[in-house]
Amino acid sequence: MGTSAEPAVTAAVVPSAGQAGAPSAGRAGGSSGGRDRYLDLWRAAALVRVVTYHVLGWIWLTVLFPAMGLMFALAGSLMAGSLDRTGPGAVGRRLRRLLPPLWGFGAVTLTLLLVTGWRTAPAAALGWGELVWWVFPARTPPVGDQSWAWAYNVVLWYIVTYLWLVLLSPVLLAAFRRWPWQSLALAVALPIAFRFNIVNVGGYFNEQALNVSTYLACWLLGFAHHDGLLRRIPARRYALAVGLLALTGAGWVLAVGWSTGNYDLNRIAGGNTLWSMAFVATVLRFRPRLDWLGRIRLLDRLVELLNARAVTIYLWHLPLGVLAGALIAPLAVSGWVQTVTVRLAAVWLLVAVAVALFGWIEDLAARRRPALVPARVSPGRRGTARSAPSGRVAGAGVPGATPGIAPAAPPPPAVTAPAVTAAVPAASGARRWHRAMASTVAVLAVGLGVMALNLWPGVTTRSQAQPSPAEVTYHLSDLPMLLDGSSERPSPTPATGTSPGSVTVHGQVYPRAVLTAAPSRVRVQPPAGCERLRAVIDVGADDVEVAFAVRADDVTVFESGVRSRADSAERIDVAIARASFVDLVTSSPSGGAVGVWADPQFVCAP
Repeated sequence: MGTSAEPAVTAAVVPSAGQAGAPSAGRAGGSSGGRDRYLDLWRAAALVRVVTYHVLGWIWLTVLFPAMGLMFALAGSLMAGSLDRTGPGAVGRRLRRLLPPLWGFGAVTLTLLLVTGWRTAPAAALGWGELVWWVFPARTPPVGDQSWAWAYNVVLWYIVTYLWLVLLSPVLLAAFRRWPWQSLALAVALPIAFRFNIVNVGGYFNEQALNVSTYLACWLLGFAHHDGLLRRIPARRYALAVGLLALTGAGWVLAVGWSTGNYDLNRIAGGNTLWSMAFVATVLRFRPRLDWLGRIRLLDRLVELLNARAVTIYLWHLPLGVLAGALIAPLAVSGWVQTVTVRLAAVWLLVAVAVALFGWIEDLAARRRPALVPARVSPGRRGTARSAPSGRVAGAGVPGATPGIAPAAPPPPAVTAPAVTAAVPAASGARRWHRAMASTVAVLAVGLGVMALNLWPGVTTRSQAQPSPAEVTYHLSDLPMLLDGSSERPSPTPATGTSPGSVTVHGQVYPRAVLTAAPSRVRVQPPAGCERLRAVIDVGADDVEVAFAVRADDVTVFESGVRSRADSAERIDVAIARASFVDLVTSSPSGGAVGVWADPQFVCAP
């Protein structure tokens, strides 16, 4: 991408109201201190997508709608605006909005964990001192070794990454405004360098450095959006650059997914950054009319509520998703559509309860009057952008004004009619380039989603065992597996089984096995129609203890209790009720243990 001369800017923004890059009355743009309805709509959609993904485990959603990159980009745009208004003090204000809801969530979480038996210090360097990260989350806060504890911190990597980007923003914004394109290029190269071990921070904060590098480019795109830099690029150059990003990112994701069976964008370093950037750049290029949203009062109000309680919803949705799974497990719900509907309804009902109980903390953090339900935002505070004079970007050239936002002062004189007339053909060309760009990204997103769907609810490209007349078995070591640490963000690399290979359990040799460090959680998507999980479990080292558990769609269906090397191996045969995903969970009160799942296989209907 590159900046353009003023005539090119005119060609890109002169089209009639509703075209990309042209602020107009009724548009989503916001005046100073107002809400941007267009960005609020995308933020609400991203939050709903995140909840749906974590509750249902639909991996295809991550490539169809890369919500995390979009959330970081929107946050970066808002952060740039805050820094412009209040300087470095904006960092403190952002932390004030972020930390109190986390403290409330942490107080409930730690109380629950301690009451239910958390007695072993976290295995990380600081021991019990790791609890400090619940106060200031520069690292993922720890949780106990209960089989369900992972749900309370596995999504907190986003909070940690957001915190680091906020802290770095004064320096990042200054560097970006001096070297915008060089900064973006470096931000794109950084996660790729991490992926190929050209750069490796290592040590105590390695995971945080990796996450920051993954989403730094999206954060900088938010800066570019706030400064109006994206709208000053001619449509042809912009569309070609986004198309190149989209093709490269989609190709990377497809290559990894095809070879490993894992299309989860969160686990594809490098490809995640490129594909997310293409999606974000497409979204931020457009500024469509949203008059229709105001006419659908229920939807308009829902968007407001999701934005006003975004932190609370994000923190609580996964633990409540696990609880919802346990509550609806006894219900005789049949059929895929009915199961999904009941599950989502249960989760959002529980989330609504959490919002009612804890959402007021966000009001206090924002120095608003605490309220059970946030007050409606008046139309005036939504900040509808004024029409920009033909041939100008709103706010351009006005001291202290934000590009793309109309200033409060009277607009400068309109451009003469000949200039407007000359720009009309260029505007038509810009529309064609914008449509081509959006269509390319949409087609690639749907294509990647379809490819990921082939692995959900479990169709696999790996070798499968030969069926017997009565049943079909699939070895877990042949299926895609994802490994989540109990106190860290899920590992970006797939867990590996020992196939081909063997393991000896109390003198018995098994040709296939999955070995897991305790505590850990291995998630597997079983092939469609699988009803049982069979395996032999054992402790893989002396002088340690391990507890095994199996969860089907976040419902615990088996628990072994604490076992030691002195115990004989146990053969398990667990009903999983055609689950969409199954978790093999190992925990250890002693730490440093290895759990052995020998000859694990799904048993499915023929």
